[in-house]
Amino acid sequence: MMKKSFIISTLLMFSMSFMAQATTLNTGPWRFELKTVYGTVPFVIEINRNKDGFKGILKNGKEKIELTDIVSTDQGISIPLQSYELSLEMRLTSQGMMTGYLVRHNKNPKIKTPAVAIHGKNQRFLEDRKRPEIDLNGRWAITLTDEEGKIESGVIVFEQKENNLHGSIMTPTGDYRYLEGFVSGNEFQAASFDGVYNYLLSGKVLDNKLEANILSNYKTKIQGKKDSTAKLPDAYKQTQLETLNFEFPDLKGNKVSIQDEKFKDKPVIIQFFGSWCPNCLDEMNYLVPWYLKNQKRGIEIVALAFERSLSPAEARIQLLKTQKKYQVPYDIVIAGSTSEDKPADKIPGLKNFISFPTTIFLNKKHQVVKVHAGFTGPSTGEFFEKWKSEFNQTVDDLVK
Repeated sequence: MMKKSFIISTLLMFSMSFMAQATTLNTGPWRFELKTVYGTVPFVIEINRNKDGFKGILKNGKEKIELTDIVSTDQGISIPLQSYELSLEMRLTSQGMMTGYLVRHNKNPKIKTPAVAIHGKNQRFLEDRKRPEIDLNGRWAITLTDEEGKIESGVIVFEQKENNLHGSIMTPTGDYRYLEGFVSGNEFQAASFDGVYNYLLSGKVLDNKLEANILSNYKTKIQGKKDSTAKLPDAYKQTQLETLNFEFPDLKGNKVSIQDEKFKDKPVIIQFFGSWCPNCLDEMNYLVPWYLKNQKRGIEIVALAFERSLSPAEARIQLLKTQKKYQVPYDIVIAGSTSEDKPADKIPGLKNFISFPTTIFLNKKHQVVKVHAGFTGPSTGEFFEKWKSEFNQTVDDLVK
């Protein structure tokens, strides 16, 4: 009887010990795999602990994204992805292993993409690599064909050092942000994961022709060739607007209009923006410090937010998070609060709106001087530098 009780007690202690271990979130690197419809997207999150709990660093190529408000309980692990309405909802299946989903919360029903993770792995790609037989460095002029057969032109910029590969894909509506991967023989793979731009780029080069696919919950075919002069269509000739008048509430509910006294006799930059849009946040990351430095020159910025939340109340919550995270010092107004709200429906005379962000430059009389569609952000190198140069030249002309 005593022997039987001892065995039961031992098994119970072992079971309790296993359960305690299985609900302990280890710090250090976790290698995740997002199981999309067409491809597996790898990424790494470094998880650390401080006095307030857990925090993380999402390593996405050359960018490091801070993740806060990570919650670990017996019920599971929740990792919010920046200020997006997205999170990784995981559970520990054994010591050092997690399984769960990337959850998009602003859809009804919620969209869930399976994910798994293993602790202690800090390499994004684990595949064996052959000696490179191709040189991807530089610009590539490409065409992108989606699943419905729609074709658009674009540019890829690659930076290759031996087997290591970085870069970005650009289209007239914006860039696909940071790519990180490898070259093996005449083939290559690279991935991006920031919560929104989550995909695997897989391709090869034969006879100086590039063939690849963007693999995610969608599939886009890419064909191209190296071209040092490759460029995008003129971003100032895509969207048209003759005059701009608006009155929308800010995040406190106060009405903001271009006719307000604070804008009188000042040039104004209008950013069509969404907190769900990584390119918009890249632009905001530039505009915030720029505004703090240049506001004294007599220029203002207003962000017209078009959210994709389930309700106006949730849209306001998301925008408040964004305002706090990026310490936005200029006005954010709510022009649209759900995916049903379109810029062309809210701004009379707006034609051929193709992209978030779109930036409108108004002179001191609030006449439209330029409309810039899309954005080539910091992942695009010289394209980003060109955008900054054009932006500052336009402002110099406006404040004269």
